[in-house]
Amino acid sequence: MERMLTRLCENCKDTASRWIRHQNGSTDDLPVELLHTIFRFVLPPSTLLDPTPSRGPHSAWVRVLASKLNLGRVSKRWHASVLPFIYEEVSFRHATQLRAFSRSLGENPDLAQLVKRIVIDCPVTGEMRDMVIIDLAYILTRCTGLRALVFTDNLFSMEDDLRRVTLYPFPPTLVTAIGTLSKTLQRFEQWPLGGSPHFTFPITCIATFPHLISLSINVDHPASLEHVVLSTLEELDLSQEYDVRRGDGHGRRFAAWELPRLKRLVLPMATDIQGRVLQKWGKTIDYLEFRDHLDMASHLYSDSSRYPYADNIHLCPRLRHLVFQTKGTPSNDFDVVDRLPPHPTLAYIDIWTMSPAGERRTDFISSRAARKLAQEVPWKNIRLLDRALNSIAQLPRLFPPDTPDHELPRLHTLPGHPLVHTAWGVYRKDLDALFPGPARASEDEDESMSDTSESSEGSTDDSDETYSYEGSVTDDSVTEDDDDDGMDIDEDLVG
Repeated sequence: MERMLTRLCENCKDTASRWIRHQNGSTDDLPVELLHTIFRFVLPPSTLLDPTPSRGPHSAWVRVLASKLNLGRVSKRWHASVLPFIYEEVSFRHATQLRAFSRSLGENPDLAQLVKRIVIDCPVTGEMRDMVIIDLAYILTRCTGLRALVFTDNLFSMEDDLRRVTLYPFPPTLVTAIGTLSKTLQRFEQWPLGGSPHFTFPITCIATFPHLISLSINVDHPASLEHVVLSTLEELDLSQEYDVRRGDGHGRRFAAWELPRLKRLVLPMATDIQGRVLQKWGKTIDYLEFRDHLDMASHLYSDSSRYPYADNIHLCPRLRHLVFQTKGTPSNDFDVVDRLPPHPTLAYIDIWTMSPAGERRTDFISSRAARKLAQEVPWKNIRLLDRALNSIAQLPRLFPPDTPDHELPRLHTLPGHPLVHTAWGVYRKDLDALFPGPARASEDEDESMSDTSESSEGSTDDSDETYSYEGSVTDDSVTEDDDDDGMDIDEDLVG
């Protein structure tokens, strides 16, 4: 408590100290820094809540947003204090939400400074396309503090006369708007939603951004054939791969890219560029992940001798953390680890696998404990990552493997499922009921788990939340009416 008080400004310490020691005062007397500390304990961090994998009122992202709205309804003081949490991440799921938020920024320009991440995941009809592009460009130019920008193919998808899915080209208006974010943008992500082709955002538009450290694009992005210099980039994610057909020029992908500061690289399993890419960039990498979100590798590469994570780590002399997934559910996870060649710096290994519950967990914990005691065994710090949490892209680093043992295990309560972080793995605790097993091993028996991100359930309707001031309905359908696009943030909360 004393450490927390030292973080407050001098004018707030007396009020906070008096309130904490149960002297006279109300919650409205609390300094805003202390209110924000309380909110961070109540609300899960946005890095654990990805709005793109799931939709609807019961998704974790929407339920947490409902909790934020409920906090804002406590009092006028709380409503003003919780606004940065409500608007820190804005996700557009309907085209009309763009119009509503654009109107909100026009009426309340100060809201734009609160937005740190924008996710554009809304399908658009041809009739509304020009209007939506104008609204989106307006929003991007107003949100001058934006740090992360995420696109999916939804905004650019259309059907031709034969009802084939094709994509609109990336509009120059948006390229210009994104160019205005050069002073703040740190992350740019492009997630394809299936099929081919994928929209072609010109990567060179953001190549000179001085703070850009993270980029996620499809492995077959046309820019991979160009000469691109990203002098500040530290993280590159190419894992979201859907179309694995190889056309002309595939062998030249990323051959002309220059990434002098790259430290973290995520590659798809079902591709044949791993070795060539690591030959070019492997010397600076300390985190390497082989990820296959569609489980295509197990179907495309039935050859049991193909293990890209074992074949290529020698190209990364500074590698500290290796993450990969196994094909199916091997009977012994350590058989896969033992295929890895010796490496001078590799310290931590994470394995994406099926839910580690029941007998599987017990066997793994016992084998891991025996391995730690064994002599001349190269790989000891091994964890299992539950593939039920695969939508949390940064899971291995959000729950770092070097967390001190005395701080584990921890229970992180998210809406719909609790996450458990232990020394041997990260998994969904609610799946234990589906995979009952014997008494838990000693590493899993600690009942002193701390709730570090518990979220209130809150109430919500059947729609995704909408960033506007007026109206409230319970329809989750895409509609042309601005007033029927989801639960709105009412005037008493935001205005």
